[in-house]
Amino acid sequence: DDGSPDRCGALVDEWAARDPRILAVHRANGGLGQARNTGIEHATGEYLGFVDSDDWVDPDAYQTLYDEARRSGADIVAGGHCDMTNGVATRVKPHPLAGTVLTNPEDIRQARLNIFGQPPNNERLEAFPMSVCTSIYRRSMVVASGVRFQSVLSEDIIFNLPAYAAAHTISFVGITAYRYRKDDQDSITKTFSPALLDRYEGFFDQLVALAQREGDGGEAIRRAQRTIVDYCRLYTGIVADSSLSGARKCSELRRLTSCDDFERWCRSYPLGYLPPQQRIFHWALLHGHLRCALWLNDVRMFLKRHGH
Repeated sequence: DDGSPDRCGALVDEWAARDPRILAVHRANGGLGQARNTGIEHATGEYLGFVDSDDWVDPDAYQTLYDEARRSGADIVAGGHCDMTNGVATRVKPHPLAGTVLTNPEDIRQARLNIFGQPPNNERLEAFPMSVCTSIYRRSMVVASGVRFQSVLSEDIIFNLPAYAAAHTISFVGITAYRYRKDDQDSITKTFSPALLDRYEGFFDQLVALAQREGDGGEAIRRAQRTIVDYCRLYTGIVADSSLSGARKCSELRRLTSCDDFERWCRSYPLGYLPPQQRIFHWALLHGHLRCALWLNDVRMFLKRHGH
């Protein structure tokens, strides 16, 4: 119970009284990452799992993940998920590595590179799955490695990079038992505020710092650059969907394109490395055509809503 203002705290106590496997823990509100860390500190099981407060899992989800962990001896078992709108599955997204068990350190390193971001010239639009919610993690590995969630945007990426580095075996399964609710509810990733850019820059700085430690000839940094480019497009979408006036929207995008991280990482990323449908948009941001960038975002969202 992360300082919930409704009856969640009482419900936690009721469930703990009803089921001895449940431990009630109450804390002042500290955000998603700190709530997860509190769970890690109090957990006693063999594996850890995470479910966001507005999502749910199929009844057999953790049984399936745990059975695979026992079978393969994996430190991490990852599955896929379903996008849910009004209780209906609108998209089924299996993990792209489903059916694979990684035990070789080089194979695990290659998987980790995908978490940093897409490789140059890869025109696949879907990012590599980074959510911790579709996975289970061996608790002893997490505790021994000291991996914890940071108070940063996209804390799942920052958690998974060292977690994958600490794992000796990672298994990917074909289930899509995690139900990700997308009913237009407010979320950390969709809500605009003037402080949002600071959160984006904090994430960019942490991601690049981790990439710089890889010692792989710069491949992780190039992939991190691609993620920064992608997140600038995401930021533009949040601004475009806000209630700000057109002039204010352009002003917020100008803040984005003049920040140090954009100057350092986005301006040096070759346009030719992006999928064709993203090149024009990124060119518009690079050259200050901000109304054009907002218009392109509106066109993309229109086509997406109409199944194109």
